[in-house]
Amino acid sequence: MSLATRSRPDLSWILALLLAVFAVAPLAYPGFFEAQSGFLPVFNVQHLADAPNWGRLADPVRGEGELPYLLAWPFLQWSGSGIVAVKWGYGLTFLLGALGVYVWTRSWMGSKGGVLAAAVYTYLPWHLSTVYVRGAYAEAWLWAFWPLALWAMDRWQGTQLSRVLVATAIGLPLLAATFWIQPGLAVLAVPLLVAYSLVVPAPKPQPFLRLAVSLALLLLLGWFFASRLPAARIAFAEHFLHPFQLLSAAWGKGVSFQLGLAGVGLSIVSVALWLSRRGEWKEGFENRDVNASSPTLPQPAARSLDRAFRFWGCALLVLVLLTLGVSGWFWRTGSFDRFLTYPWQLLALTGLPLAFLAGATIRLDERLATWPAWAGLIALVVLASYPYLAPSFTQVDPGPEPVAMLQSVGAEAPQLMILDYQADLVTEITPTLTLTLTWQAVEPVAEDYTVFVHALAAGDTKVAQRDTRPCDGECPTNTWQPGEIIVDRYRLALPPAAPPGPYRVAVGLYLLDTGDRAAVVGREDRTVYLDVP
Repeated sequence: MSLATRSRPDLSWILALLLAVFAVAPLAYPGFFEAQSGFLPVFNVQHLADAPNWGRLADPVRGEGELPYLLAWPFLQWSGSGIVAVKWGYGLTFLLGALGVYVWTRSWMGSKGGVLAAAVYTYLPWHLSTVYVRGAYAEAWLWAFWPLALWAMDRWQGTQLSRVLVATAIGLPLLAATFWIQPGLAVLAVPLLVAYSLVVPAPKPQPFLRLAVSLALLLLLGWFFASRLPAARIAFAEHFLHPFQLLSAAWGKGVSFQLGLAGVGLSIVSVALWLSRRGEWKEGFENRDVNASSPTLPQPAARSLDRAFRFWGCALLVLVLLTLGVSGWFWRTGSFDRFLTYPWQLLALTGLPLAFLAGATIRLDERLATWPAWAGLIALVVLASYPYLAPSFTQVDPGPEPVAMLQSVGAEAPQLMILDYQADLVTEITPTLTLTLTWQAVEPVAEDYTVFVHALAAGDTKVAQRDTRPCDGECPTNTWQPGEIIVDRYRLALPPAAPPGPYRVAVGLYLLDTGDRAAVVGREDRTVYLDVP
């Protein structure tokens, strides 16, 4: 075979990875971003024996699994920094997710369609929010594993034994691993994956009967286990979304639930093209070559794309409806709300249909596959989500664990952390002790606490005291957002008769109305003691 007749290797997967660089770029910024989970992922990576529940309540179904932290362990050994290890873990999820969507969709819509789908998947606002706003480290790994699992499921439909064996060797461990990442969300993804495997590659009309029986059995099995799970400590029904939130571009300090301008827009265009050219499209599939340089799957690409398109359109609609209040009866009746903490966590699964539908525009209209049009679509996807790639960073490095963890009165888990402190003693004119505390909330605090700071001499004799709300009352604790860094300074004037030292500082929180102190993890006296150098 001459070089001229050889098919050139498909290197578009490299482009799919390169396009994900903009999503990974914020991770290269010095410091760590102020996500809602705070430094908890960093601490869990450095305490693998207690991961993923270090600093959290154990929740084996709705909480995180241990696998994501094990995957970051090599980076911890290499760098010696928990911050660096977690950032590498997040970066790897972006790259694996982009690569997974590309290899899954390229056989359906060609290399250019696969690159577009990978870009849409990477830059969906909810995907970026999962990392840079929520700091949901485990869920980010689900975004990476699901597309690769779908690629393997497509390969299972083939007739070549070698491909089926490779897909089995990759797909089964990936599917099993999702239950070690975030079990509850992985369980709710199973019906979607089962429906995909039954409906998309199979001829009509058998899949509908098999699908109905399979889903009925899955729902029955899910109800059986869900009804025996303990209820979540957060009211599930109070967190359904309103339709406008799916389109709102608001971001701020909270979470945006926007599905994404580019992803939704391209999906709408794709549906419009499918409806307008459906007859011509179906008739011409058998004879149309998607991309001569890209191998196709054994059968599904040409004969099942129409079914795949309808499947993912319906899947997107169902997933969105399940996040809205109209689906409350379904969650309550089947007790499926026991698998998740919030209904909007299902938005993680919407990335799959949005990526597929958006990438299909290349297959539906060949004019969009030309370089100028295709490059314009890629630019649109990246630029539409670029404003979401500016997280707030902090240069604080708390090391393997915080200075102290505090728990509000009546709370079940720590809500506040003292990440760092600095104590300076100046004695030249008027003896003054200045204490700088770096706080971080990992959960909302309902109460407005007062901070007490006591300067203690030898024998724990109190020589000075200051009680004040944080920031002199400008930033009360009940306004602190999860993940937000609060730097607060306290100045204590020492009396002239104060002993020369050495000193240490006692710090804590209490409710001004009742005098009740917040608990300090590991301290029965509800007090944090800090040494003054």
